[in-house]
Parts: sequence; C-alpha cells; structure tokens
Amino acid sequence: MSPSAPQKAFGHSLRKDFFLESKYVPVNHGSYGTYPRSVRAVMRDYQDKGEEQPDRWFRLEFAAVVKQNLERIASLLHCDSNDIVYVQNASTAASTVLRSLPFEKGDKILCYSTAYNAIDRANEYVKDSRDAKLIKITLNYPMSDEEIIQLTRETIEKEQAKGDGRFRICVMDALISIPGVLFPYKDVTKLVKSYNMLAMVDGAHAIGQIPLDLTALDADFFFTNGHKWMFMPRGCAVLYVAKRNQGHVHPLSINAKYMHHKDAQDNSSFQNEFGGLSTTIDCANYLCANAALDYRQSLGGEDAIMKYCNDLAVKGGALVAKILGTEVMENKAKTLTVAMVNVRVPVGKTTKSDAELTAYFINELVYKHNTMISVFKHNGLWWARFCAQVYVELEDFEKAAKALLEVCKTIA
Repeated sequence: MSPSAPQKAFGHSLRKDFFLESKYVPVNHGSYGTYPRSVRAVMRDYQDKGEEQPDRWFRLEFAAVVKQNLERIASLLHCDSNDIVYVQNASTAASTVLRSLPFEKGDKILCYSTAYNAIDRANEYVKDSRDAKLIKITLNYPMSDEEIIQLTRETIEKEQAKGDGRFRICVMDALISIPGVLFPYKDVTKLVKSYNMLAMVDGAHAIGQIPLDLTALDADFFFTNGHKWMFMPRGCAVLYVAKRNQGHVHPLSINAKYMHHKDAQDNSSFQNEFGGLSTTIDCANYLCANAALDYRQSLGGEDAIMKYCNDLAVKGGALVAKILGTEVMENKAKTLTVAMVNVRVPVGKTTKSDAELTAYFINELVYKHNTMISVFKHNGLWWARFCAQVYVELEDFEKAAKALLEVCKTIA
C-alpha cells in the first residue's frame, strides 16, 4: 500500500468489495472462505491469457507467475519458497504426505479425536493399507494447552513402554475446525520431535488468521488453505515440506517429472514434480496470492486484520452467549479463541438423531434466516462456531444468534 493510499475501514463498508448477497449474514467464513472482487479480476485476466495464446502462456510464462506467488506466500510463512508447493486443499495435502511416506508394519500414527474428518480418514487409510496403528487422543474442550501437552506426553510414554512398534508421525492441527479453537501446535511439535517422531501440522485455517513462522516451528510438514482466511479463490492450499523429507514426497497424481529417491533428503525433483501443475485444469486461482495480499495490505496488513477479527470474535462470542443464555467455549488462559469462537447452544430434548439435528440446523438457518452457523456436538453438548471477518460487525453476530435461538425453539 502506498503512503498516500487511505486505509479502508473494517466492517460493513467492506461488503461492497466482495460478492456477498446484500441480506446474507456471513458468520461462517471458516467453511468456504471468499475473496474480493479485485482478486477475481486478476484471476479472470490469467484465465484469459490461457485462452488467448495457450502455448506462450503455459509453456513459457505460467511457471514464472506461480513462482512469484509462492515467493510472496513464503514471505508470510517465513520459510524458503523452495520448500512450499501448491495443492488443491488441506485434505489433498494430508493425503499427499501420508501416501508418500514409507511406513513399516506396526508403525504408529499419533492423532487426535478433533481431526478434520477428511484428515481422520486419511489416517485410517494408512492404517488399513500399510498395516499401521492409530493412537488417537481424545480431546474434550474446553481444555488448557498444558492439559493437551501433558496428555500427549503421557500417551507417547505409555505406547512406547509397550515396545510393539515405533511412533512414525504425529498429525495435529494448528487451529481445529470443529470446535474452532487454537491448538498448541508449537509446543506439541517440539514435544513429538523430541521423541523422534515426524510432525505434520494441519494449518487449514491458519494463514490469514494467525501469524506463522515455519522456519522457527521446524515441523516436518505443514499445510494451509489460501482460500479460507487469506482471500484466495478456492480451492488453493500450500504444502510445506522440510528439506529433510522432500525426497519422499510426491504429488497424488504422478506426472512426467516424477523421480524416485531412496534418500529422503534428496530434494532434486521436489519443485519440479509439484510445479508441473496440470494445464488441463484451471489453476488461475494459484496465481492470485499477490492480489489477495495486496488487498489485505490495503486494509492495514496482517496484524490489523488479525486484531480486528480476534477482537470481534471475543466480543461477538460474549454477545451470542448472552442472547442464548449459555457460555463461550474458552479456558482460563483464554488461548482458544482467535477469529473463530464457539458458544454453547441450548438444545433441549429432541427425537432427532445428531445427524438429523445437524441437517435441521443447516436447512433452517440457510433457507429461513439467510445465514449459516456450524452447529455441532462436542463433549456431550451442542455448540455453534461463529467466524469473524473484515466485513463482519457485532450486529451480524447478534442477528445470527437470534436466528439460532429461533431455530432452537422449533426443535422437536
């Protein structure tokens, strides 16, 4: 942003920059994300380039633009741009890593009950196809970071004492999707690495919501969606692989650049294999990182955006809890809430199954109240996840909470 450019104000005045319906109450940004009009204009321009002169664009120019955008993202992740590649989404990234790694019979995967469902199923796939073992830690929020770290340490010690297989990898979140809380991924990464385990961090909700420093974190694998909180078009994610592991990681769809490496540290083909993006699939969304970050800079940059969204989530959560007559999911140290906040939902007796009730909430909120809130059951109670965003104000939390309360009154 140039020194003379005025900084835009947060809140409803920014709605015009996006494609949101005028009467839609958008408090569920975490599910699909969205992006501003200025980003779509850039994406359309790149799509046009691919049609105007496809040979020039795809053979000679496309790769350089991909590299420029990855370099911009790397500056935000504080990592070497040669260590990150584009993939479709976080689920693709997890499967890419887990299906690439060499597992031996009896290897153990440490994971958590709060894993995103697609990541959880990827863990199950490794268990079934490689004869590995899943060691799953149950998390019942609200919990303190210290409780989670201690529970993780105790589980590792207990399993290692059995002497029936090594821990190969720990799969964890940076921010859990459901419930939408910050996980102590930095401390857990450090912990599991001290036991010679690989650390894989699902940061699907991370970039654009929390500050990141992948060099300092030094996880073996980290991935994050650009389309959720960073304002890139969906689906678009970045997969980070530490240099020490790049020789073993290959794209899900093997392409002409594939090379086999016995040595995990042989990274000679890593960028080439993932850089060979299919030119028969529209990848213009991958070329929009610069535009997305330029827009975010026009709002004051990452710190300003994160502060606004966190402050709004905290205030909004308190207001929703007051309207519903319940409480916010938070621990004593208040480390759980970032831009997503969870509030207990007053669900009484019902004849509906959990799946039926979840579907009922979705349909009622979307079609009768023109909003959406992720309502879910955790630790025996029903909760709602509300998301703050730059175009959201406290009024939106209030409207959505009142809509949710009305739906609760109709549950039979």
